[in-house]
Amino acid sequence: MPRSSIVIFLSGVACLFGGVGTVTDSFSLEESTAPRLIGTILITALTSMLWAWVGSLKMVKSMIVVAIGQAGAFFLLAQVFPPVKRVLSPQQWRDEITTHGLLILGFIIAGYVLFILFFRQEGKRFFAAHTEIELASSIQRQLVPPVMLTAGGFEFYGVSLPSGTVGGDLLDVVESDGVICAYVADVAGHGVHAGVLMSMIKTAVRMRIASTVSRCDRLLESVNEVLAPLTDSHTYATFAYVLVTPDLELTYSLAAHLPLFHFQGQTATMERCAVENFPVAMFPTGPFVTGRLRCLPGDVIAMATDGLTEVFNRAGEEIGYAHIEAALVECAGRPLSEIAGRILEAAANFGKITDDRTLLLIRRL
Repeated sequence: MPRSSIVIFLSGVACLFGGVGTVTDSFSLEESTAPRLIGTILITALTSMLWAWVGSLKMVKSMIVVAIGQAGAFFLLAQVFPPVKRVLSPQQWRDEITTHGLLILGFIIAGYVLFILFFRQEGKRFFAAHTEIELASSIQRQLVPPVMLTAGGFEFYGVSLPSGTVGGDLLDVVESDGVICAYVADVAGHGVHAGVLMSMIKTAVRMRIASTVSRCDRLLESVNEVLAPLTDSHTYATFAYVLVTPDLELTYSLAAHLPLFHFQGQTATMERCAVENFPVAMFPTGPFVTGRLRCLPGDVIAMATDGLTEVFNRAGEEIGYAHIEAALVECAGRPLSEIAGRILEAAANFGKITDDRTLLLIRRL
């Protein structure tokens, strides 16, 4: 919350409880004096601000300190300005009541105005943030639809589940002139900023695949050359892709991403495929290492983001890769949607989900 909003809110609380202090003093008009009235108002108003502050932060120990301080302040007030019993004439009664009534009315009006200002200011901020979230959510829905595709002797299935209203994961399968590129990316951050970077990545990949076939193995270099000049060092994305060419050769690369999980159907074994690279858009230049995959009929490849592996249970244990590899081994012959469902369910049942979950499965037919 901005500092100005905090000041306005606490001032409104002080005015509201300044009126309460005035009401409290009016219960004993015969003993009321100007110093006692002012002291009561100040103590009530100031301590109410402290109560509001420590209460909003849930500072239990500080609440005890405030309570002791408030009691001590009233005790000190009684010692410095002890109550003096007075006999008031009818005119004095009217004057005292009028004075207290005007003070109460003034505090109520001041508190009302301050709370209206607070709600207006925070309302604008809330609706601006809400509009941004809606925009980012709309961008993500358009950029990350579910993937269900069969092409070039391969079957592809992908799904992305944001952890909140807006996610930062991206997946896509692009086909052009017999070349198929399947990839997932995990953009740093969330919101409109992440959504813009996601759209830039998707555009850069599609333009690269559509523009040339002979140099498709330089996909990450091309994406990085497009993004790096337009972003800062805090704006980057991890990236994993598999490239299928017409001769059914598979090239892959990872940019600071999780390994590929390759189930080999003929031997019923798992292989983790990995190469070391920096994230895309973090540095302006630099070569990206690629690898080769031999994918035979019945093989299944999985690409995932860390939202599926960095899940912790109550004991602090991490789920890791085991549930992904187990699903591939035990359900390799099942529909890809069923394999994906098992992996997602295992992560959800293991512990609290705190990050976006994205999974892309590829099967050689």
